[in-house]
Amino acid sequence: MINETFLNHLKPVELEFIQAFIYKLTSDKITLDTTNSENIESTVSRCPHCGSFHFVKNGFNKKHRQKYLCRDCGKIFSDTTNTIFSHTRSHYHTWTTFIACELNQMTLEQEVVATGKSKTTCFHMRHKLYAAIGAHIRNTLLKGIVKMDSTFTGINLKGMKAKNMPRISKVRGKSKTDTNRKHKRGINSHKVCIVTAIDEWDTMLLEIAGNGAESTEKYQKYVERFDKDCTIVSDGKQAILEFASNNQFQKDTIRPKPNQKNYTSRNGNSLGEVNQLHQEFKQMIKHYHGVSIRHLQHYLDWLVFRKQMKYQIRAEARKTKAYMLAMKGSVSFVTKDICSFELPINVLTLYQN
Repeated sequence: MINETFLNHLKPVELEFIQAFIYKLTSDKITLDTTNSENIESTVSRCPHCGSFHFVKNGFNKKHRQKYLCRDCGKIFSDTTNTIFSHTRSHYHTWTTFIACELNQMTLEQEVVATGKSKTTCFHMRHKLYAAIGAHIRNTLLKGIVKMDSTFTGINLKGMKAKNMPRISKVRGKSKTDTNRKHKRGINSHKVCIVTAIDEWDTMLLEIAGNGAESTEKYQKYVERFDKDCTIVSDGKQAILEFASNNQFQKDTIRPKPNQKNYTSRNGNSLGEVNQLHQEFKQMIKHYHGVSIRHLQHYLDWLVFRKQMKYQIRAEARKTKAYMLAMKGSVSFVTKDICSFELPINVLTLYQN
């Protein structure tokens, strides 16, 4: 399996050989079941822009694919509109190779070698892939025994231009720290709260709930993701207990014991899986040298997807499964919009206060 350590020790000639081998390996596996954008399902059921069922055929595009005209919103679309294939020239071989690289957590520089695309193109492909997978991840429902907790991370403004920064840029290294910059300790408004939940079938919830300490309102945002008959396992935090009580969920609390540690509830449930997911989240942040809060939710969705694939699908089938799900996922933005996504929290007001 190709990984970071393997690629880092190769010479340029050896990298070219590996790239050619990957191309041959993927090209030998093209079937009607592993479709590309040329034979993607051409049946269109609704307008991807407004959801209307009232549309008519409207000629063909330059690639000889059928175009449609929506009678309600007046927009023109095709069967690849709002998918990973819209506004892209990358073919099946490139996408499958790229997905294999992402499943192995390769860096953008290593993906450039494997796919033959530029670093900017790989960055755009990454976010289109994450968005398509995220659309699938967020449609799942948590059932049965659901383990809940939250974790926190700092606000990262990576990639934001200096003129748009809501605060003074941080000084790293041995330089003198800016004395005008305010520092806050512990869990505070300058921390991002990430709500976490895992059920007994490995369905996961990993969402940005806002900034500051956890609260009942933060958990209530995702109540629609919980089955009405589920049981909430927690470590007794007041916000989670109130969330469970307000929605008539059963509760299974891990109670502290005097003079000894306790990691399980009376029914034998623990938060080990949630803590492991939090640890993998911290490792992901470290691996990418920080993730901008603008794109953090996409990375969280991909982390959940990779973990579920590890539990449910054999290693050799993960690439094809990821491709098929991404192909059907909704991507409602174009590449020029990636660097201008709306921030999940209002950092301008936050730092002014």
